[in-house]
Amino acid sequence: MTDIELLARAVIRKGDRILLAHMIGEINTFLPGGHIEAGEYAEEALQRELREELGVEAEIGDFVGLVEHKFTDDNDGKRHEEIDLIFTALIKETEVASAEGHLEFLWVKPDDFNKMTLLPSSFQWLIKNWLEDGCTFHYAEKC
Repeated sequence: MTDIELLARAVIRKGDRILLAHMIGEINTFLPGGHIEAGEYAEEALQRELREELGVEAEIGDFVGLVEHKFTDDNDGKRHEEIDLIFTALIKETEVASAEGHLEFLWVKPDDFNKMTLLPSSFQWLIKNWLEDGCTFHYAEKC
C-alpha cells in the first residue's frame, strides 16, 4: 500500500516572478512549502514550512488549487502519491535566502518555467493559467 503525502505549497510573487525552491544537487524545482503534519491545518503547515525553509513569516492568502500527483522515483523505484494544496503567500522580504543548507530559492518568470524541471510538471501551465484567469483548479496528473 502506498502512503499519500499531503503537502501545502505557496505561490509567492515578486513583480512578474514566482519563487521556486531547488534542492541542491537535484535537477527539479518546486513551489516552496512541504508536508502537512498531524494536527495542522494546511495554512499552518505552510507558514511553518516557509519559516523553516526561508526564515520568514508569511501571510497565507487565497486557495489557488489542488494537484493530485502520482509518480515513480527514478532513484529507488518507489511509487509515490501526493496531493498538493496551493495557496498564495505574501512575504515582506524582497530578497530571500535559504534557511536550510540543502535548498536554494530562485525568482523565475512563469514563461521560463519550461526551462526548469518544475514538479509536478503540470505546475508549468496550471500556475501560468491561474495567473492569467484567476480561476482555482483541481488537476489529477496521471503518470
